[in-house]
Amino acid sequence: MRINRHRAALSLGLGILIPASLLTLSGCGPTGAFLAATLPDTEKVPPEFNRLPGRSVLIHVYALPEIRWAYDKVSLDVAACLANHLQQHVKGVTIVDVVRVGSYMEKTPDSENDPVGVGKHFNAEMVIEVSIHKLSVRDPGMAHFYRGRMAASVVAYDLTRPNELPERIPLGEVEVAVPEEGPMGLTGVTAAQVRQQTYLAFTTKVGRKFHEYERPIK
Repeated sequence: MRINRHRAALSLGLGILIPASLLTLSGCGPTGAFLAATLPDTEKVPPEFNRLPGRSVLIHVYALPEIRWAYDKVSLDVAACLANHLQQHVKGVTIVDVVRVGSYMEKTPDSENDPVGVGKHFNAEMVIEVSIHKLSVRDPGMAHFYRGRMAASVVAYDLTRPNELPERIPLGEVEVAVPEEGPMGLTGVTAAQVRQQTYLAFTTKVGRKFHEYERPIK
């Protein structure tokens, strides 16, 4: 793993700047000063799935019926956020129009909306399937506080071998809470704003499965 040696502030994709962590070293001699000046604060994390650059990618977002009932545009909103993230961070990627995909999926029964079938319909080379099973903007039993929560499984499909079955690559669960520290009061913020920040946090975490990124060294 390559280590990045700069000490710049880190952005987490939510418009919040997190300062580089401070090093606390015992002793005040020149050795401690040298270590403080040379030890890195961040490390580069390789992608879990690295086949997207230069490919046509379809984002397939499915949410449970009860989630779609409460948040009717969730699939389109999440797909659009994830598409934006990938276009910014994955070289040469082409994202199939999420509005066209969403319109097609709305007109097609859930039983026929399998990721591979939708991907082939749009001639995609890769499909990212996001299956949302949790979404809320308030903690249970805490009606007077906001806290966005979102969870989903993520799977990638490689459709580049026309004479073979598409390869299915599970990438695991993604879950976020916004804010991470705990619920916030209702003053000065709306449920829509909390939901949007939750989408951004979630799609940032999903998107990082497909490109290299930096994280603080704990």
